Amino acid sequence: MSGGRTRYVRFAWGTLWFTLFVVIWGGLVSATGAGDGCGDSWPHCVELLAKSGTVSSLDTLIELTHRLTSGLALLAVVAMVVWARRIYPDSHRARFWASASLAFMVIESLIGAALVVFGLVDMNVSLARALIQPVHLTNTYLLMGALGLAAWWAGPRRRRTAGGEPAAARLVVGALIFIVLLSALGTTASLASTVFPSESFVEGVRADFTRDAHYLVRLRIWHPVLALGFGGYLLWLGRRLSTLHDGGPPSEFYIVSGLYALDLVVGVLDAFLLAPIAIQLLHLLLAHAVWIGLVALWVRLVSAPGESDTAAMAVE
Repeated sequence: MSGGRTRYVRFAWGTLWFTLFVVIWGGLVSATGAGDGCGDSWPHCVELLAKSGTVSSLDTLIELTHRLTSGLALLAVVAMVVWARRIYPDSHRARFWASASLAFMVIESLIGAALVVFGLVDMNVSLARALIQPVHLTNTYLLMGALGLAAWWAGPRRRRTAGGEPAAARLVVGALIFIVLLSALGTTASLASTVFPSESFVEGVRADFTRDAHYLVRLRIWHPVLALGFGGYLLWLGRRLSTLHDGGPPSEFYIVSGLYALDLVVGVLDAFLLAPIAIQLLHLLLAHAVWIGLVALWVRLVSAPGESDTAAMAVE
């Protein structure tokens, strides 16, 4: 692989990890209620000059940092697209996934702008916010997946096989869909815990089953239920991969399983400790790590290393 492509691959992976940092910082914005740190202005931050004192300076700093780093991430993805067009041919998958990453990044920015402009931040518990947050997270997952695929396909010795392992790959797609649903409910659970905090774990569980509790609180119980269900799916997936994949489940499966087991423990701690911000952010980070791991597992099952870079380019 040429020096230019080597630098591009490093830049693409760096963009992925930097964007993950931006995502986790966005979780901090949500967990602290700092989404109104710049008022209802976007992309400018009028609170930097305001003297009303209606928004704390810390909230402003958190929100402004998120906007600045989001802008840098957008510029990095634009650079990826331009760079990929210069060094890869038209049909190369690195170009396709770089462009897809830019599309998802633009959508991400528009959703973030809508949250601010329409006041769907801080203590807002409207139906609009309850619906847009799962959409926001789903798009974030798609963005992270596209960035990972852009970096992976840009690497050496990457090509999709003629046959691959479609049966096993479809099962992984099922896991990807499952974790999107699980995480979507996780956003509502997190919002409920932030806006309607409980004095104790027992009080929180009691509220989950109280008929006159807010609908976000009553929905919260479904997140751990689905979490256990996803754990069961992973166990079943491991058994199926043992028969469908030569040599047993790929290493990526064991990485995903380990990360998810850790995420389950963190999720339990999050509930028992009444959702402290640090645990929330670790829970979010591990969820994205599981997602990225599943994408890596999927691409492992539909592709194979071993072709020379020149041969791979010839079939693209």
